[in-house]
Amino acid sequence: MEAPKKMGNQITVVTTFHPDGMRKYGQRFLDSFAHRVDNRIKLLVYVEDCMPINPKPSQIEIIDAKQALPKLNAFKERWGNVEKANGIPPEEIKARRPRDWHKKFKWDAVRFANKTYAVYDAVTRSKDWCVWMDADTFVHSDWSHEQFAELLPKDSWITYVGRGKGSQTWPECGFYGLNLNHPVCHEFLKEFERMYEDADNGMFLLEEWHDSFVFGHILNNMKADFPTAHDYSENIYVTTAKTGGGGHPLINGPLGQWIDHMKGGRKGAGKSLAKDLMTNRKESYWNEI
Repeated sequence: MEAPKKMGNQITVVTTFHPDGMRKYGQRFLDSFAHRVDNRIKLLVYVEDCMPINPKPSQIEIIDAKQALPKLNAFKERWGNVEKANGIPPEEIKARRPRDWHKKFKWDAVRFANKTYAVYDAVTRSKDWCVWMDADTFVHSDWSHEQFAELLPKDSWITYVGRGKGSQTWPECGFYGLNLNHPVCHEFLKEFERMYEDADNGMFLLEEWHDSFVFGHILNNMKADFPTAHDYSENIYVTTAKTGGGGHPLINGPLGQWIDHMKGGRKGAGKSLAKDLMTNRKESYWNEI
């Protein structure tokens, strides 16, 4: 495999949301990004059937997902009415997993496809680093280009948020970085896209098929041969944990210095909960929580 290219310093962030997401959290995320993230860091926003107010066109580009992502349209057309791709797993999984087969998100390939296909397109519009960031995050503190770049080690082909030592669950895919100068990253992206484009021979052969599980499956396989993947949670948890801090590791690692993540039921509150914090954060935002 060829050696990594000389590292540049361009960083492009990508996210996506639909009308309900725009109203609940998306517009707030855009406003916080424009207000606090270094203007040299660009943001690509793939929107579905909505048009948010762009607070800083010089930094943020709004992209119509239906126009820009024909492969996503084709995926939804093929799988949009198929039960197993929309949260209802096959009978063999129901029998094997009686305790959780009803948790639809684990088998809702269509629901999370917007996210993955946005990434596949965004990397073609990016140089050096392409970073995924969920739109239900909020940038609470000023974030310089230098600080952001320090989170993206030059020798790593990917960065991600793990869930603690010994975790058997998927990564927290609210934030991850793709080193586009590294050939291993491109092999990862190729396999990630194949999992969706050839779903019957890809994701549907896995135990679950939401994007984080697919991401984690490929990541774990590739780390065996290419260990220079950077885990933001590597040093957070001092004991072996199955789920890694109640399933909310992002805010307890270095990323919590700049962002909050309103995953799950936290969207209504517009912030994470005090009980989510496992570390003594010093930022004023967290002191208020």
